[in-house]
Amino acid sequence: MSLDSTLTPDAVRSSRLAERLLVPAGFVTTAGNAFQITAAAILVFHAEQTTLAVGWLFIAVSIPQVALALLFGKLVDRVDRRMLCVAADLVSAMTAFALPVWLWIGGPANLGSYIANFMLACTAALFMPASNGLIKERIADDRLGKFNSHFEMASNAGMLLASSLAGFLVIWFGATPLFIFNSLTFVLSAVLVYAIGRKPAKAPVVTEAAVDPSAPVEAPVQQPIKRLALLYANGNIGLMVANVILTTLILQTFDQGAWMIGVVDALAGVGFIVGAAAYGKVSKRFKGIHLAVLGTLGNLICLAIQPLHYIALMAAIPFAGFCFAQGRIAARTLLMRASPEDRVGRIFGGTQAVGLGLGVGATVGLSALADATTVPYAFWGLAILQGVIVIGTYFSLAKPLSAQEKKQPTEVLEATAA
Repeated sequence: MSLDSTLTPDAVRSSRLAERLLVPAGFVTTAGNAFQITAAAILVFHAEQTTLAVGWLFIAVSIPQVALALLFGKLVDRVDRRMLCVAADLVSAMTAFALPVWLWIGGPANLGSYIANFMLACTAALFMPASNGLIKERIADDRLGKFNSHFEMASNAGMLLASSLAGFLVIWFGATPLFIFNSLTFVLSAVLVYAIGRKPAKAPVVTEAAVDPSAPVEAPVQQPIKRLALLYANGNIGLMVANVILTTLILQTFDQGAWMIGVVDALAGVGFIVGAAAYGKVSKRFKGIHLAVLGTLGNLICLAIQPLHYIALMAAIPFAGFCFAQGRIAARTLLMRASPEDRVGRIFGGTQAVGLGLGVGATVGLSALADATTVPYAFWGLAILQGVIVIGTYFSLAKPLSAQEKKQPTEVLEATAA
């Protein structure tokens, strides 16, 4: 059911405002986080000189989200999601500012980076399901495809733009200014989310007396939530592992400076932004499930090419970003449309926990493989792992989604560009 049919005209206008505010909020938050984690990864690698050391930084970010995301997801389904997002942003702002204070007083950079990023991950475990619950609550189902393309484009553009600049900025100014900037982005995000306003009232529900008792009652459609969640979580696995091994590939295998991290992230950002901008047209030609699978497989082919040479890396990564955008947005839209509004928090919280839990295991295993052999083997291992997951999930979804397509082709399965 579309949000437009269950809300008053004023509430519909309020939902349009939410669309306009949530997109820039996602941009500034992910940009600040990217500055933080990229600068911290560079500091840790130069101190330890191993892939696994960088891997432990990302694991420190992931562990609290694995442990807390599902618990916080249940909380999100019971409490005002807007205010939870604002509270998480403000706590994150204070935590992010604590790291430069730690460095100013002479604290060890490695220890401070691990602790600050661990604490930020704790609040991220709350913010992620709360923000997704807020999106499901405020955005019409028939607009989710278009909104998700804008939201993912803004969020990932912020992340990749900041990552591309971080390498240069660390060289020019050091890491401390980036940590301060991250703190300010959380404050701005809190302001934007708060400006959305309170949850709009729904239109009056039709009473039982107005319902024709002779009308046939359709059984509720059972959604394959867990498999759709795995399809979406597969992207989280790739992001987590690739962030670790890409840093080592550039700094160690290719023996290039931090500047190349910036160039590569910029190229990936261009590919992703173009892909997200083209999603509306592409999604008209492919069903959501097909686009989710084909986009992921295209990204994995590019991933396997990247470690061959730094020229191959720079040539392939824009196409990887384009394909990743198609698969990511399609999988997100499928999962969000299939999720009931009163359970979306725990669904996305659980999905985050599963994705990061698998990502932690893959990061440890593939980082160890990279240190024991060479980094390219970690890239190929990641491509194989993700390929097995996406192909296996697709075949398990083919039958239930085909059956549902006859009942609800528009609202659940198609990634529309309304």
